Amino acid sequence: MMPARVRRERRELAVVAISAALLTIVLTNPIAFRMGEVGRADTADGQYSLWNVAWVAHALLHDPLHVFDANIFWPHRGTLAYSEGNLATGLVAAPMYWATNNPYAALNFAVLVSFMLTAIGTYYLVRYLLDDRRAAAVSAICFAFCPHLFGHMAEVQALMTLGIPVTMLAFHRVADRPTLGRGAVLGLAMVAEALFSGYYGVFLVLMIGFSVFAVAWTRSLWRNHRYWLSIATGAAVAIVTIAPFYLPYARIQRLGFQRTLADAVRYGANWSSYFASSAYAHAWLLPFLPPWSDVNFPGIVATIFGVLGFFAARTKREREIVVVYGGFTLLAFWTSLGPPAVLYTVLYKTVPLLAWLRTPSRFGLIVSFGLSILAGLGVKRMLTTSSRGTLAGSAIAAIAVVELMVPLGLSDAIPVAPVYKVLATLPPGRRAVRRL
Repeated sequence: MMPARVRRERRELAVVAISAALLTIVLTNPIAFRMGEVGRADTADGQYSLWNVAWVAHALLHDPLHVFDANIFWPHRGTLAYSEGNLATGLVAAPMYWATNNPYAALNFAVLVSFMLTAIGTYYLVRYLLDDRRAAAVSAICFAFCPHLFGHMAEVQALMTLGIPVTMLAFHRVADRPTLGRGAVLGLAMVAEALFSGYYGVFLVLMIGFSVFAVAWTRSLWRNHRYWLSIATGAAVAIVTIAPFYLPYARIQRLGFQRTLADAVRYGANWSSYFASSAYAHAWLLPFLPPWSDVNFPGIVATIFGVLGFFAARTKREREIVVVYGGFTLLAFWTSLGPPAVLYTVLYKTVPLLAWLRTPSRFGLIVSFGLSILAGLGVKRMLTTSSRGTLAGSAIAAIAVVELMVPLGLSDAIPVAPVYKVLATLPPGRRAVRRL
């Protein structure tokens, strides 16, 4: 007979998964009902995302060893590395692409999966940290559907956030009970997110690096060999696993492809970015703002309860959460302002990975993430003083959902030109060239 604890955990997972799926359907409407018919093909980024995900899904089925030899910029090889490869996204989209041969359906399927799994991952991260389902639900809504994501619907790599909460959960498990196995899981989680989004892979390197030393400081773990060995194991696993996928990008970099600080200056956030959002509840503010460079408003619920959580810590565990998440939230905000604010320049010169980035304002996503986690702490602290905590928690979650509703601005799918239908019937170009 199944233990009662296991039955409770499975019921909780079922409820969380179903709730996350329903929220994803509602907040991304009409994608779930028109998966093969709508998208953001009205922009260059949207068109690239459609092609990229479809190419990876196709190549993984027909010629996985040459997935980087994309059908662009012929006769060059390794051309997928000219931009984000989106390998993991293509893998998630592959079943839908193989079933429908429709790039829109494939891309939209991957996007819906990411929103859903981000909500589930954030829920279990906060559930682990605070042992409070109500706080976990609010945090999950605030981060999984934050305005920053809806401001980047045309860029599929910017929507692949599912690995961020999962990686942080893996880190906390290592910190609480260091083992080589948990360290390895941490490393694999970081690699998985890097394959979904190179930007977020770099962000996680910085976040985990900061968290490792923050926890060592709060718990006095400087001489704890098991802790440092587990972290080293995670780093080794991440480096070894990511290396084969990194090599195509390294070859491109040797040809002179890298981002400069001058590039980053153009794409830094400004103060108005942190008030910009296209959600129905926020759009009224836009006419009053100076020009903004990105959509970085974390949301009213996330901001109010995040600030409350920053000052609400009572226990040693809660103070550690504030140090970790409050710390890298402030650092992410500072970094998002770009080279003029100095910190981005320092990181660029000391962390080689930043040479791949050109848009500091995307650190605004980490601000939303950190505030969402702190919001869970703020919600928990408030609900402990309420005689109707469950009802109050449900009300806060409902307010967060309504607040984050946004018009997606999707366009109908562009009909496929006849020339591409003809090309689809021809043999692979690589083989044709060899016959010539």
